[in-house]
Amino acid sequence: MKNRNDIKNYILKIEQQFPVDSWKVNDLAIWPTLRIKLFFYLINEVEVGNKVQIEKEKKLSIFQKIKAELKKLDAIFHYFSLLKKLPKKKYLFVGADSHRVNFKSKRFNRYFDILIDKYQIEKDSLYFEYGHDTKNQYNSNLIFTFNKALHGYLLLKKGYPTKVKFSGIQFDDFLNFLDQEDFNQNFLKKYTKSYFNKWASETFFHKVNFFTKTLEKIKPTQIMILCYYIEDNFALIVAANQLGIKTIEMQHGPQTDIHLSYGSWTKIPSEGYSMIPTVFWSWDEYSKNVLNKWINNNKNYSVINIGNPWVDYWKTTDSDYEYEDYIFYSLQPNPITIEQLFPEPIFDFIKNEPYKWFIRLHPRQMHDLENIKNYLNKHDVLHLVNIEQATNDPLPQLLINSAVHITHSSGSALEASFLNVFTVLINEIGLLSFPELISAQKAVYLNPDDTNFRQKLKTIIQQYKNLPRDKNLTSFQENLFE
Repeated sequence: MKNRNDIKNYILKIEQQFPVDSWKVNDLAIWPTLRIKLFFYLINEVEVGNKVQIEKEKKLSIFQKIKAELKKLDAIFHYFSLLKKLPKKKYLFVGADSHRVNFKSKRFNRYFDILIDKYQIEKDSLYFEYGHDTKNQYNSNLIFTFNKALHGYLLLKKGYPTKVKFSGIQFDDFLNFLDQEDFNQNFLKKYTKSYFNKWASETFFHKVNFFTKTLEKIKPTQIMILCYYIEDNFALIVAANQLGIKTIEMQHGPQTDIHLSYGSWTKIPSEGYSMIPTVFWSWDEYSKNVLNKWINNNKNYSVINIGNPWVDYWKTTDSDYEYEDYIFYSLQPNPITIEQLFPEPIFDFIKNEPYKWFIRLHPRQMHDLENIKNYLNKHDVLHLVNIEQATNDPLPQLLINSAVHITHSSGSALEASFLNVFTVLINEIGLLSFPELISAQKAVYLNPDDTNFRQKLKTIIQQYKNLPRDKNLTSFQENLFE
């Protein structure tokens, strides 16, 4: 197994060989969470060779133990406080601070705040965010975070497991199938039949109950979600689907056949999976078509191409910027390492060609900022790049004023294409993720190990840096309130 296409084919082989859609804990079909956990596990194993780290139990002092108990009490109190304060709202938006950017002197949600402002639905809207409270947020009066309250609810339910029954025809055969490969051993240490029984009984069903209680208080008619495939959001979606609330996943990055949270579902029960949203909002026709390959065969789901609100906003906004004609490089977080992000040919180009580089960190990379700066300084290029503005200024504004865009496989390649900015993909993952951009001559794959990398990149920049930036309005600019 060498790449994500191999990972996709391996998981699809499992779907064809085993009745994955019938594996349930009580009435909960578990294949979506198992499939996606296996997908991301294999990415780490294949691309980085990550190993499971067993953390040693730390001994706490008496003071630390008292502090921990007080935090538990505070979380329980926070649960009751949140449940009391939650207002009734028509539209519920679910995201995190990682979806925000610094804009209008605030932390601005580049997907949802645009919609709320455009259609003036502040009075009908509520944010229910995962992650922790952050400061200086736009529309802060609409924002409630649930992590602490959820933790408090789980503490209340500790010692009161839900009665569960696992049903999984050929599940043991599936585990034996995984056991044939050495790279699956760390996965098998955790995800056993007993794990899913314990997980559902002591954690997941309690999470579903938490979200059922909160949704019954808010009473939304629809929920818009960024990144549905994390466990808390799975539980929220299950609760919403059980309550008959419309669930919509808004695209926040590439939706391709090799991203198995979105593409290549081959086995779905007739009633659908309760963990998956019922509607998908796509940025472009290619993403829509990827989803339609399986959605067309299942009446429970639908997909609509509406556009990217953040990019479309900038198409109608003055994008004058103090810099121009720089190379804009969108970085990737784990599993791509810092060393993989900056191969020697990149340093050679930065040092020897007269272009300023704007290097943008991914939101999940911010904890690596100093490590990245130190690594660039070690290679004597830190003074030749701009990281602060590249990371903090609005992405569409940065793209519009760049010469070309470079990335491994960031969704920024799609956003660049909407603005007619050419992308150079420097990783095979990008080659697999954006075939439609390459065929449309909006992107090209260039291997950094190519002996002529520097000259080829120079030629690409000269050829594409003066492309007219696309200011055509997209479908989002039409009245799509409904």
